[in-house]
Amino acid sequence: MNKQSSARLIHLLISKSMAEALLITAVAVGFYFATTNPNLRGVLDQADNTSITGWAVDESNAAARVEVQLFIDDRFAGDATVDQYRPDVHQAKRAPDDWHGFAFTTPQLSTGDHQARVYAVHANGAGTRRTLQLIGKPYRFRIGQ
Repeated sequence: MNKQSSARLIHLLISKSMAEALLITAVAVGFYFATTNPNLRGVLDQADNTSITGWAVDESNAAARVEVQLFIDDRFAGDATVDQYRPDVHQAKRAPDDWHGFAFTTPQLSTGDHQARVYAVHANGAGTRRTLQLIGKPYRFRIGQ
């Protein structure tokens, strides 16, 4: 194989690799937008032995009530609609009213460290699939000593 053929083959392989990278990027971006709602905002404020609270808003439809699910230590612990009184969310101009909080009663847990996570439930653009999206950050808390 001469030098010109080798250079041509190298350019062809580089072009193929770049095309594959662009295709993978496009698929990843499409997957991201199909499975997430970039307008969901919220925080898991507090978790202890009695309650787990926070707020969530879908800024694309701020008057709507978001459905949330609670997981403690990676186990489903309950679901709720975000409809608790949270005037701070309204005052921060995140929502058009005061009713975007959630509150769960903490289930019976063993003594020790635990982690709570709250996910918003949202439908994809076609409404055919429901996806969980983490609200805020996981919240670590301790029960007992």
